[in-house]
Amino acid sequence: MRVVEVLARGRHVVYTSDINVVLKLVARFVEETTGGRVNVVAERGVAEALAAILTRGLERVVLSEKPEEGLPGPETRLVCVDKPCFDVPAENVVVFLTQRVKAPRFYTRHYLRRLDWGVYVFETPSTGERVVLTTSGGRLVEGTGLAPLEERALELVKKAMLDYGELRVGDVLFLIEREMGVSKNAAREILSKLVSRRYLRVRRGVVELA
Repeated sequence: MRVVEVLARGRHVVYTSDINVVLKLVARFVEETTGGRVNVVAERGVAEALAAILTRGLERVVLSEKPEEGLPGPETRLVCVDKPCFDVPAENVVVFLTQRVKAPRFYTRHYLRRLDWGVYVFETPSTGERVVLTTSGGRLVEGTGLAPLEERALELVKKAMLDYGELRVGDVLFLIEREMGVSKNAAREILSKLVSRRYLRVRRGVVELA
């Protein structure tokens, strides 16, 4: 799942507590969507901060504190930052909220949560899909947010689950320690990172895919 492609069509609400990551995601949205105008509705300070980080597409953007009247055509997109523009009859709307305001039922809900410094997860409960986003060079990009060693460990665990079925914490630690040639403490740190990043979870001593 590519986050911008998902948000580009239809009506969506994204709940998050981090306005800075919202600005980065809106900048990507503007830069990667094509055709038509993008009406970004936000308070003046937020709009100015967004304009400062945009590298392209600014000519298509209308920054305002209220939605434009009579938003024309299916190619026009409305992006509201901390403004619940749910009553605007536009075809393509993305509302980013840092407060929990209830959205209409026909809006698809997403959650953007921080996992670690510079690492976020974009989740869509209705489909069960999740994407890890990382900051790179001031931009927000899709990525695992894992170091190469952690990525290798995750693949080992996935394969072992297919080969052997249920794995307990001790099994996973032994697997990582043996196959990757690391100490038990290092194996614990790797497993802890995979759990904290929500790639794995532990239930009653059993390791599962999150």
